[in-house]
Amino acid sequence: MEKLTVRPFEEEEYHAFFRGYIPDPMMDASPFTYNHEQIACSYRYNHGGFRPDYAHYGAFLDQAPVGSLQLKRMDREKRSCEFGIILQNDQVKNRGIGTLAIRQLMEIARDRHGMEIITGDTMGSNKRMIRVFEKLGFALAETVPNAFERSDGKRDDRLVYRKKLTEETASWPKQS
Repeated sequence: MEKLTVRPFEEEEYHAFFRGYIPDPMMDASPFTYNHEQIACSYRYNHGGFRPDYAHYGAFLDQAPVGSLQLKRMDREKRSCEFGIILQNDQVKNRGIGTLAIRQLMEIARDRHGMEIITGDTMGSNKRMIRVFEKLGFALAETVPNAFERSDGKRDDRLVYRKKLTEETASWPKQS
C-alpha cells in the first residue's frame, strides 16, 4: 500500500515535483515548462524564511513528490491561516491523495503552527475540490460572484470554505 507523507521539501524534491508538473487545464490552460533556475529561485523564496506568515510543504507518495501545499497568511494573533494545494498531474488525481494531504496539512497547521481556523477557496466549477472540502468538514463561508476568469474566458464564482481545527483530526483514521 502506498503511504502519503506531508513534510517540507528538500530542494531536489522540489525540482522533481516541477519536472513532472502538468497544470490542471481547469485552473490554468497555459503550458508549463520546467526551468531549473526559476524553480531554484522559487525554492529559495518559499523555503528561505523570507515570509514568516507562510509555510510550504510537499506531499510524498512512497517518497516521490506528488503535491505542493502551502499555509498562507498565518495570523498568529487570530490563529488563522489559508491553505493552497497543487497536485503534480492527472496520475495523482481522483485517488484521495489531495484529501489525505490536506488532512495532514490541517494537523500541521494546528500542531506545529498553532492555527485554530483554516480557510481555502476554489472555483465554483471545481467539483473535485468542493467534494474534498465537504469530506473534510469545511463549511462554505462566502461566495464571491464572478471572481475568477477561467481559461475559456468565462467567469466563475470564488467559493471560500472555512474549518475550525480541533482535536477531531487526531481521531481521523491514519494510513497504515
